[in-house]
Amino acid sequence: MDATHGEGAQPSMGETVTDPRKGGVELLIVEDNPDDARFVERLVAERRSAVAGEEPLLEITAVDHVDRLGDAIERLGDRRPDVVLLDLMLPDSRGLETVERMVEATPSTPVVVLTGSDGARTGVEAVRLGAQDYLQKGSITGELLHRTLRYAIERERNQRELRDRNARLELLNRIVRRDIRNDVSMIVGWSDQLRERVGSADEPAVEAVLEAARNAVELTDTAAELIEALSIDELSLGPTDLGAIVEEEVGRFERERDVEVAVERTVEGPAVVRASPMVGSVIAELLALVADAGGPRLTVSIGDDDDRVSVAVAGEGELPDAHRRALVGQAPDGRAGMDVALYLVATLVERYGGELGVEDGTTVTLALDRPADD
Repeated sequence: MDATHGEGAQPSMGETVTDPRKGGVELLIVEDNPDDARFVERLVAERRSAVAGEEPLLEITAVDHVDRLGDAIERLGDRRPDVVLLDLMLPDSRGLETVERMVEATPSTPVVVLTGSDGARTGVEAVRLGAQDYLQKGSITGELLHRTLRYAIERERNQRELRDRNARLELLNRIVRRDIRNDVSMIVGWSDQLRERVGSADEPAVEAVLEAARNAVELTDTAAELIEALSIDELSLGPTDLGAIVEEEVGRFERERDVEVAVERTVEGPAVVRASPMVGSVIAELLALVADAGGPRLTVSIGDDDDRVSVAVAGEGELPDAHRRALVGQAPDGRAGMDVALYLVATLVERYGGELGVEDGTTVTLALDRPADD
């Protein structure tokens, strides 16, 4: 059996190797052709001999083989391997149904499928259905096999950690948006009623409580947006019309605050960038930051430079020195010194691969990459 590496992984030849598990990797081959199965086993043995005394690309210490999908699923119940090499054409399952059944039986085990010499389209579809990668029968090497299996294991582990992190962030988001915000909103409501019932001597205290509660409501909303931003991964980023989002956020800002905002565009065509709709939160926070520095007028400029689109928010007042340092990553205590709104901005821009800057002490700039295929 020969194989050509599929499109799902693009490994680098020169990087340091780390075994996914200290005890080595267990491989399960699901293949009804005994010659093909022996070929894989031979590649594993030859590769182990070729790198004797060196740090291996992937240390496969055990290889198991079954020739039917049902036997593979049964074997998974007894002992779960680290990775499965799965042929799609088996006596008891054929085609992409094989992938679906295997992934359903063991969603946390990385699966690499084997396709025919003209099966690139099938391999891509198999990855869409949950496989980590595919090998196309045609020309296999021991190094290619080991590299593909290693990257499949690493991607599955990373995806599992990401799913776990996002699940915890989702729980925290619900607590912030529902429980904390509801309780603080009740404080606002009760304080508003108390203001009409207390004497003049107590009014300042009630007003202070009411103002603090209103600020807390805004803070919980920003914190919820930050939690959502922390759950963004690369797959959620895509072409986003930054120009349209800027126009929308400027309109909302002018309605909510008595500030005049002029929008200037020098970019030709749509100002599309690689981001997510949450980039609107970045624009909103930058508008508020510059407006709070003073002056009744703001100017927002949208332009482009090579493969980037830039937005500049200019005001009439000097930005606080702490804010300037935080925006350009020079705060002495790092992000620990930022307020929640600035932390949200910095986190999102970092996820987008963008860049923040400050010009003349009064202007905040944001630069984001255009999509690669734009």
